[in-house]
Formats: sequence, structure tokens, C-alpha cells
Amino acid sequence: MKRHLKLILLFIRATVQIQLEYRSGVFGRTLANILSTGTSVMLLWAMFRQVPSIGGWSFDQVLVLVGIVTTIEFVVEIWFYPSLSKITTYVQRGEFDVLLIKPVASQFLVTFRHLQVMELTGLVIGLTVIGVGMHRVGSVTSFNILLLAIFLVASVVIIYSLYLALSTLAFWFTRIEEVASMIWLHSTAGSFPVAAYPPWARLLFTFVLPVAFVTNVPAQAATGRLSWEWGLGALAFATFVFCGATWLWNLAIRNYSSASS
Repeated sequence: MKRHLKLILLFIRATVQIQLEYRSGVFGRTLANILSTGTSVMLLWAMFRQVPSIGGWSFDQVLVLVGIVTTIEFVVEIWFYPSLSKITTYVQRGEFDVLLIKPVASQFLVTFRHLQVMELTGLVIGLTVIGVGMHRVGSVTSFNILLLAIFLVASVVIIYSLYLALSTLAFWFTRIEEVASMIWLHSTAGSFPVAAYPPWARLLFTFVLPVAFVTNVPAQAATGRLSWEWGLGALAFATFVFCGATWLWNLAIRNYSSASS
């Protein structure tokens, strides 16, 4: 464990050194993140001036939901996209052979090799929106915060597993960027309560594209309205997709033909 933590710190140091060469770009992205989140909140506020609730959710509850979507979106921006999107390049250019000879598991390397930590301000913005929403709802308790942390982790595991599984398809298919872009559906469909969608869409966003587990369940946990059925379902789904993605990755490695062979 200590060895892996040291490697992660080395990866972070390397990417920070690169990003510091473009400090003005970092400042610009931070400003853009603030404006983007502020615009989303303003649109939400304007919408709730016309209707009292959406799918049984109040403005403050949906504000928590928007904060969760923003937080997960920046986890993808900071961690998953920079690292996992490189898998296709590794395979296409024959660079994956280098990873296989490293004395560390290849899944660990492709997961943590590129971490854009200079984007952490976006993550702070998302968590701040969640905190404001929880305060307005009146659900800031130790228990709700604990539940929020648990199900945010479960959401991250689900997104990671799906992204890894889709990226692993690069071992069999040449171009998978379009398929992997499906991972961003959580930031669009997940910005609204699943209960607000028609029945067929609720099924789609629960059992096919797990938007409900990724965004709605953490929001329910944060606002004190989570049922044990949804909670257990989210944890079970996170475990299932993580094991499935890891199995698929190991299968791809076993069947990988080296570029030098």
C-alpha cells in the first residue's frame, strides 16, 4: 500500500510540474468552472420560480443533486478522463507493452498515471454547492454526511468501472472514443431527479444507464430521504460493475498481443 501511495504522489508531482507551465490556463479554467456552476444554479432557480417541485424534489434538494453531479463531473475531469482515455492511445501505438513490464499492476498504472490535480477547484465548487443545499434543506447531520460520503464513493466506483470497461474495448476495437463518451450522460440526465422522467426513462436511467445510482442516490442520502432498498441497490451495483470491469481488464491483458510479437 505504501509503495502505491508513493507512486501516486510521484504521478501527481509530475503532472503538477507540467500544468504549472501554463498557469494562466489553470486560472482560466477555474473561472470557467465557477461561471459554469453559477449558470447551472441560476437556471435551476429560474425553473423553480415557475414550478414548486420537480419529481417531488424541492429547489434545495435539486441543488444538492446539482452539487453531486458537479462533484462527480470534476472527479472525471481530474482523474478518469486524463488517465483512462490514454488506454486507446497505448494500444494503438503499441505503448502498452511498456506498462506490462513494469513491476506494478497495469490496471493501477492506467488508473493513476495522469491526475490533473490543478483542477481541484472544480471539486471544491461541487462540494460547496452540496453543503449549501444540505444546509438549506436542514439535513446537515453526522449520519447524513457519512451516508453522503459512502454513496459518493459508490458513485465514483460505478463511473470508474464503466469508464474502464468501455476503454478496455480498445483491445478489440480500434476506435472506441465515441462509445466512451457515453460516460458523460450522468452530467446531463443526472442533473434532474429520475422520478421526474416518464416510466420508460426511469427504467433506462436505473438499470441500463445507472444515472439513478450515480447521482440520485447520493442526493437522497444527503437530504435524508434515502430508502434502504435504493442504498443497498447502489452498493450492490457498484460492487458488481467493479468486479465486472476488473474481470474484463484481466481478460483483455491475457489475450493482448504484444506490438513486438
